[in-house]
Amino acid sequence: MGAGPHVAMVLTRVNGYAAECERTFFTTSPTQEERERFATMVRAREVAFKMIRPGVACAEIDASVNAFLNAEGFGDFWTRLHRCGHGFGLGNHEPPWIAVGSSHVLAENTLVSVEPGIYASGVGGYRHSDTVLVTRDGYRCLTQVPTGIEALVVGKKNFRHRIASYLTRRTLGLSAASSS
Repeated sequence: MGAGPHVAMVLTRVNGYAAECERTFFTTSPTQEERERFATMVRAREVAFKMIRPGVACAEIDASVNAFLNAEGFGDFWTRLHRCGHGFGLGNHEPPWIAVGSSHVLAENTLVSVEPGIYASGVGGYRHSDTVLVTRDGYRCLTQVPTGIEALVVGKKNFRHRIASYLTRRTLGLSAASSS
């Protein structure tokens, strides 16, 4: 595993219903350029989160995120691999689709993901995905894991990060010798 960025995905079920969590993480301290890309991904998420509420057209959310990322220069070399989000239910990916061209409109008590990402061949990807409940007044993020870059550098030498690095490497099937 190189220095990063890496995107880890967890898909799960609770009482038969789907949820997911993805985080961009690093195994070494990120460069300034990586930190800037990470910050752009975080701001793209903020664009989406500000729009999550009943009655909002899903296509408008994705179009706003796309416009933001294009304005930030993530157009030609950088690629959006997929939509800004999707619904959950019995499956991990189902309507409503938070995507340009979608006819879906957010409704109260709907579960959706918020996961705008940016990617480049040979470089990696930057994406967090959270499971979000659309509420009467907006939303509630059900994912309760770190979003900040410092918490997502798993190769640091303090005790907490050593444990996180060990668990990540063990989960990914990497040898213990590769963690030092």
